[in-house]
Amino acid sequence: MMRAMYSVISGLRNHQTKMDVIGNNIANVNTYGFKKARVVFKDTLYQTMSTGSAPQNGRGGTNQMAVGLGMMLGSIDTICTPAPSQTTGKNTDLCINGNGYFLVQYGDEVLYTRSGAFDFDVLGQLCAGGNGALVMGWLADPNNNWAIDTNAALTAIDIGRLSVLEPKASDWMEFAGNLDAETPISDSSAPGYPQYPIVTSKEVTDSRGNTHTVYFRFFKTGATAGSTTWRYQISYNDMDFVDDEDVNADTCTLEFDSSGKLVNINGASPASTDPINLPIPLSNGAADISLEIDFSAITEHRGKSDVWAEYVTGYPAGELSSISIGSDGVITGIFSNEERRDLARIALATFQNPAGLTNVGESLYRVSSNSGDAHVGIPGEGDAGALIPGSLEMSNVDLSEEFVDMITTQRGFQANSRVITASDEMLQELVNLKR
Repeated sequence: MMRAMYSVISGLRNHQTKMDVIGNNIANVNTYGFKKARVVFKDTLYQTMSTGSAPQNGRGGTNQMAVGLGMMLGSIDTICTPAPSQTTGKNTDLCINGNGYFLVQYGDEVLYTRSGAFDFDVLGQLCAGGNGALVMGWLADPNNNWAIDTNAALTAIDIGRLSVLEPKASDWMEFAGNLDAETPISDSSAPGYPQYPIVTSKEVTDSRGNTHTVYFRFFKTGATAGSTTWRYQISYNDMDFVDDEDVNADTCTLEFDSSGKLVNINGASPASTDPINLPIPLSNGAADISLEIDFSAITEHRGKSDVWAEYVTGYPAGELSSISIGSDGVITGIFSNEERRDLARIALATFQNPAGLTNVGESLYRVSSNSGDAHVGIPGEGDAGALIPGSLEMSNVDLSEEFVDMITTQRGFQANSRVITASDEMLQELVNLKR
């Protein structure tokens, strides 16, 4: 009886531990990224009353007889099943759709978390809400065409120094559109030459971020069997186009074939539609602009003349105005000059045994000897899940399951306490025998 009482003490103690785990699960039912725990019991030592024997001499075998001495905790496991995502609408909130953990720098230590409640601080660092842990990944290199080297060492994501975009001078321009084939030929001997010009303009940027307007004038100058010729003139001085007599008649020409395709520029021999170079001298302290202009996409068909410079490089200085995060972890910045740049990329870590991670609180985990080393990768590649921006992963606690476990745990505790009561009554009977 005394042995029974001591055996059930282990039952009471361990059922209380299970109730503590259930209580912690229920307390974290609304904790983002929380992974529930599960208690596994196992029996403990046995006192052997009789060993078993093999069949012999016409007698059957006998089994061992042993009395158990209670139970003990087998394990408290972390259940790493995924949980549903909850839309928050905040673009820095991130949910991992699949395997993986965010890497965060917490002081001098790298820890891991499933909670993606992040935000940028005043310095431009991407931080975990509540504890300020710095989210880790890779930064873009503005000196290398803003490339992000995911083979480089991890660093805390800090876009503060990438929040200003230096101006870039224009060096390339592309034309598109059509010149109406029905446009009359301008007569150089008549007043008001050219009589039927088509004028368009485009702004270009110098090395200091100042803009300058470049004007273009197109007019038809001749037509033969299977070929038409147009002239173009360029001005960067308030539409002060150079007079025709000041320009070599064999240059600044566009030649179209019978199908309306541009086949030659500036009377080149052999025929060529290579870009032309336009030097623009400046006197404002900025470097002179050297602009390559591509006319090769211009056509000459019957219809509206809508030729225009659809693309030009260069931009003034800009400041970071907003950011977006993609499912691949790339943080893209939108600047006040309407330029976009990839600023950084968030890293994810996967583990051979994520349940082996050590829980250190604040939704953070530490690598253990049984979790395996962290395998750092890119969201959506390999076995790492993609990100869901504007969402957070909910807790994987199932309240109905926890309440059922609570009931069975309570009954297990109650049954163990009944054994103590029954053993006490039996001892009382023994004490009463001497009366």
